[in-house]
Amino acid sequence: MIKRFYYISVLIFTLFSCDNLVLKKENQEQVLKDKWNEIDKNQVDEPPLFDACKHVSGEEIERCFHNTINEQIGNYLQDQTIKVKEPINDTIWVPLLITKNGDIILEDFLVPDIITSQIPDFKNILEESIDNLPDVEPAHTRSTPVNTRYKLPLVISIN
Repeated sequence: MIKRFYYISVLIFTLFSCDNLVLKKENQEQVLKDKWNEIDKNQVDEPPLFDACKHVSGEEIERCFHNTINEQIGNYLQDQTIKVKEPINDTIWVPLLITKNGDIILEDFLVPDIITSQIPDFKNILEESIDNLPDVEPAHTRSTPVNTRYKLPLVISIN
């Protein structure tokens, strides 16, 4: 009787566990789709890199990148002779696109009326300052160059 119960138990166990023993072939497209969804598309493994920042490591690279842009644009704008009728103290968020080819492009944005009325060619001056930035290596995600967008805060303070 015990032998019979043992054989029946083994048989039932085997029947119900067969699904777990069969190897399932995973759909390659589904695996790729799942892996693609796991990637955070808003993060890059390596931010864009100026030559001056190559000696910096880790978290300091992105800070160096931002500081280099701020310094270069700030220096260019300070060298310009800009005359205004009344003081300007404003912050503009300048959208930059750094392409996977290493080009820096000023994207379209709205300039506040107070700046437009007193400095009509402000966008052109800003475009020239960006054209004068040093060469940059593009950002990388999984060792592949990618486009990245940044919003650069630009403080305009003219007395």
